[in-house]
Amino acid sequence: MVGKLKKGFPLVLITWVFFSAYSLIFPNRTDAEIHFWENLGVVRINEKLAAPSFRLKDLNGKEVKLEDHRGKIVFLNFWATWCLPCRAEMPSMEKLYTQFKDRDFIILAVDLQEGTNKVRALKEKFELHFPILLDSDGRVGLMYGVRSIPTTYLIDREGYVMGGALGARNWARKEAFALIDHLLITKPDS
Repeated sequence: MVGKLKKGFPLVLITWVFFSAYSLIFPNRTDAEIHFWENLGVVRINEKLAAPSFRLKDLNGKEVKLEDHRGKIVFLNFWATWCLPCRAEMPSMEKLYTQFKDRDFIILAVDLQEGTNKVRALKEKFELHFPILLDSDGRVGLMYGVRSIPTTYLIDREGYVMGGALGARNWARKEAFALIDHLLITKPDS
């Protein structure tokens, strides 16, 4: 049933799966793969759950669609400038992006319900180069079941949610680099 959800279904169910249904996590996974996810505190989802499609504008007014990044590993992060944990993890996200941007990896940082100038100021202050998108009305955040920030989802090359994390992380840790490297070299369906 879960794998047959309609496109655009809110990911409240995924959030529930992340933190309540541990019996769905890690079946048929090797110890090495479990190690990559657990060491970073990112919960792995093994069901085929399509990431809801969205279109948002970036800070330059250009429309960006999730589908534009099909074929890449997508690091989808929901945040806001007023959120101190979000601000704390941004420099480590920049290091992660710099390390993997040339290897079919993209970070899409979705700011929730703030104005362009405020977001642009933070981007310049932290010298961030990954795309920042504006969810002005909070619609995309609701589609993804975001109830607290930061919230991060990892989406595979085919557009399925692989896992997620609630709360800030140091994404520049060797564990984060190992996880992303593992995802980039793993073939779909493995």
